[in-house]
Amino acid sequence: MIHWAGGTDIPLMEIQQFTEIARHYDALMAGVPYRYWVEYIEDILKRLDNRPSAVLDAACGTGNVSEILAEYGYDVTGVDISPEMVEVARSKTGEYGPVDYHVQDIAVLELGKSFDLIISLFDSLNYITEPNHLQKALARIAAHLAPGGVFIFDVNTEYALAHGFFNQANLDSRNYPKYIWSSSYDRNSRICTVTMVFEVLDGAVTRQFTEVHRQRAYGVEELEEMIADAGLQLVDMFHAYTFSKPRRRSDRVFFVARKPVLEA
Repeated sequence: MIHWAGGTDIPLMEIQQFTEIARHYDALMAGVPYRYWVEYIEDILKRLDNRPSAVLDAACGTGNVSEILAEYGYDVTGVDISPEMVEVARSKTGEYGPVDYHVQDIAVLELGKSFDLIISLFDSLNYITEPNHLQKALARIAAHLAPGGVFIFDVNTEYALAHGFFNQANLDSRNYPKYIWSSSYDRNSRICTVTMVFEVLDGAVTRQFTEVHRQRAYGVEELEEMIADAGLQLVDMFHAYTFSKPRRRSDRVFFVARKPVLEA
């Protein structure tokens, strides 16, 4: 049984994200409709009359979306900052065609090729908690887009981070990993800190560990400015998984940007 002691302060230097949980991540996310995400991306592309070939999955995690994109016939590259997550992703590749996985920080991304489409899903960019670092990441993404290429990403909104959407628990005795997540939001720094206590099953042995995740809330206008500063044109933004405009209580917003085509 997980024993939870709330209110524990964990020093920033001890914060670990996507390390030990990597081997159990797919079990943790078993209920996530990854294929629905990809279909939503494809619907956005149809609205733009855009037909990409080479796709970069930025912050690809364990490669679940990357592998579906490969299944759909795209030439897929995946990149993530976590070696542990990429190790799991590489163990899957090949069923529908090879996915080229890399361990890199997006802010210093260097792959030596360009892409027709770059995606970054499931609030991955919220994990870049320094605005200057995020601006660098957007610049590197822009550098890797072919002219006319499209960048699609989503973020958790401040509404979601400030209203405890990360406060979750799974203590079902039949299913692992079990977990308790407890979040706190600092309105001054706009940082949401989530302490995640996990219990996992390794063979016949259960064990517990803690990861502390941090996300920053970025406002719509802030992101619009960052997108423009990166040399991209904002095409549209949507309340998650719809084509409606974001609302005051939207918990997730998708942004669609394009790299301009330079006139000859």
